[in-house]
Amino acid sequence: MNRWVSILVLSALASWARADEVFAKDIRPILQKYCYGCHGAEKQKGKLRLDTLNLNFDRGQSAERWHDALDQLNQGDMPPEDEPQLTAVEQAALTGWLTQRLKAAAEARRNTGGQGVMRRLTRYEYANTLRDLLGVKLDFAKDLPPEPASPDGFKNNGLALGMSAEQLEYYLAINRTALGKVIVEGDAPKVVKARVEKSSPIRRVKGVTGNTVVPGAQYLAKFDEFPREGTFRLRVHASAKVPKGAGLPRMRITIGVRADVQAPQETLVVADVKPGAQVLEFTGRIEDFPLPGHNPKYPGLLARITNEYDDGSGFIKRKPKKPKKGEKAPPPDPDLAKQPVIEITAVEFEGPLFEAWPPANHVALIGKPGEGNEESRAMTSLKRFMSRAYRRPVTPKETGAMFDLYRVIRKRSDSFEAAMRETLALVLATPDFLYLVEPAAAQRRALNDHELAARLSYFLWSTMPDATLTQLAEAGKLRAPKTLATQVDRMLADPRSGQFVEHFTDQWLNLSGISRVAVNPQFHPKFNDALKVDMRRETQLFFAEILRTDASALQFLVADFAMLNRDLAKHYDLPQSDWPAGVAFERVTLKGNGRRGGLLTQGGILLANSDGEQSHPIRRAVWLLDRVLGTPPAPPPPDVPELDGNSPELRNLSIRQQMEVHREKAACANCHRDIDPWGIAFEEYDAVGRWRENWRANPKAKPQPVDALAELADGTELTGIAGLKQHLLEHETDRFAAALTRKLLAYALGRSLEFSDDAAVSALTQRFEKGDYQLRALITGIVQSEDFLTK
Repeated sequence: MNRWVSILVLSALASWARADEVFAKDIRPILQKYCYGCHGAEKQKGKLRLDTLNLNFDRGQSAERWHDALDQLNQGDMPPEDEPQLTAVEQAALTGWLTQRLKAAAEARRNTGGQGVMRRLTRYEYANTLRDLLGVKLDFAKDLPPEPASPDGFKNNGLALGMSAEQLEYYLAINRTALGKVIVEGDAPKVVKARVEKSSPIRRVKGVTGNTVVPGAQYLAKFDEFPREGTFRLRVHASAKVPKGAGLPRMRITIGVRADVQAPQETLVVADVKPGAQVLEFTGRIEDFPLPGHNPKYPGLLARITNEYDDGSGFIKRKPKKPKKGEKAPPPDPDLAKQPVIEITAVEFEGPLFEAWPPANHVALIGKPGEGNEESRAMTSLKRFMSRAYRRPVTPKETGAMFDLYRVIRKRSDSFEAAMRETLALVLATPDFLYLVEPAAAQRRALNDHELAARLSYFLWSTMPDATLTQLAEAGKLRAPKTLATQVDRMLADPRSGQFVEHFTDQWLNLSGISRVAVNPQFHPKFNDALKVDMRRETQLFFAEILRTDASALQFLVADFAMLNRDLAKHYDLPQSDWPAGVAFERVTLKGNGRRGGLLTQGGILLANSDGEQSHPIRRAVWLLDRVLGTPPAPPPPDVPELDGNSPELRNLSIRQQMEVHREKAACANCHRDIDPWGIAFEEYDAVGRWRENWRANPKAKPQPVDALAELADGTELTGIAGLKQHLLEHETDRFAAALTRKLLAYALGRSLEFSDDAAVSALTQRFEKGDYQLRALITGIVQSEDFLTK
């Protein structure tokens, strides 16, 4: 055996030696001539140093850096156009050597490595799983620390998801709280029922109060008695009067402490009220709202209903006029007749809600009292619960160990229920629950059906497998290609797929940036911060609509429709005849309006990539290159200052001219020559996503015409957003398709992609393009791919 090992080692050494000889003779001279000047001992642009980069492509991260270098060569980005260029022979030699070495390394990694990482559930996956496992709808993740994003922007990347002792304590505390809501003791709680008809008078509450709720007014319902735990129902008996041309009244209901001063409240719902009499019903968990203490000075609970309709006339902010001396009543506001009004006749409260006691989810966990002795109930419960929590069959050894723990806990507990709460809380603190556990082997291996069911459900639902997936896994039938395709269609039709839409869209397009940008009211005095929520939702619903209708994903680039509500349509200056009626989003046909349609012109994208004052074309360009085209530029050197448009030398120049001056600096020229034109094409949109023909350097500055004419590094001219969209459709669909495929695959696998994944990405991209860029087909292809089916 030792003799054969020696032969293999010597053979490998001889192979490496031959590769080194080729490198020393044919490749290093090319790198010395064209590359080491910017990526060598004296200078490392983009933090890349080639002269010392490891030539062993099979291990470590050096192969990824060499892969990046090959991409730059193939795209013609390196060497920079103002530097000496490789001859055709040199280009072929260098790219051929890199391609051959990377291909061999990729094959080696596929045989021995390139495995998916064991990853922890994200905050939202943990919360969703607890909800589905226990049957309790509470925000279990609110007290957990935020997740860091991986370099590719995804929060479900296993390498970015750490665990600390403190975090484990958080999980255990949440588990105990959650199980305390499910496993109950004692008699059924009293169900509180109350009805308020006339709006409750509360001293020192500002604003108009009454049953007739005009914009800016409110209806107050006081409830002296209320539960402190459980689900409640609120019924609003209301009608709406909507003048011609007005939108629907927007009703916001908040629940909170009843007090004579401004008190803590949380929103239960924001909803449109349609014309005519109706009963609107809403439910929530009372624990999600701020509850009064036991101070007799501020007893009870307060439901506040407001009409937030705002037509821009200023009516919503006006204070009612007081009658002048000798007048019975002040003259009516001339804008009142144009306002939609909510008329409330009654508000009913009921809670906690339950159909039986103990509740059904309690019985599902530990059975009913009297169903066998405590130990048999505990063992039955543990077998059933652990299998669901671990998302796989459990062994007798595993259940036996947890049962032994239950026995220890039971001796110290006052009741069987208390012992089970603590035991099951500990089950939920084990790695088998908190992690997607896919035990690794020496080589890549096929996932078993239960592992596949979990991977699929967390990809498309961000939660545990349902009964259908579990049954298919138990029967060993899940991994058949037709079965997987059927399950993808079923799962995408399920409301839980909204979690995939929300989280993938947020992370792919970096929509969290919307809330991070503070809009300067001096530059944008009419901007309402509430629009940020609508902007984020617009992009999520646009993605969902393309997925639902099985439309071409090229509509992410150019589309003839948008998903809008009334406020966004108004913000975008669409014709009023096209405005939706209220807060609810609708599909709006753009009727040839090229200013909107597709991701690039959505307010959230434009705002997130601005500074809250000006448009910031560099940020928009970097976003486009990174998130849409999959070729992120290198980060700027730490000593390069940002563009300061208020400096004396730049303040009278257009943004495009400012960037031309910026590129005159040697440290900025190479990168910004490739970046800036993509951002200049967005200049027809201000920081908050509104179309503009003029811009101001500051609020008091003289307006200047927008200059959105850009020239790409290859000489292609782009005239504003129309030119950019046309160029993307005609010349960049391959890059876009590959980028979207890489993003979806990385999200599905929960890890960053490596060069060894290139063959899979290429195959999936080609299939995506041949299938008319249908997103659903791409998702199905990913689920059926070897990468998804193996560990």
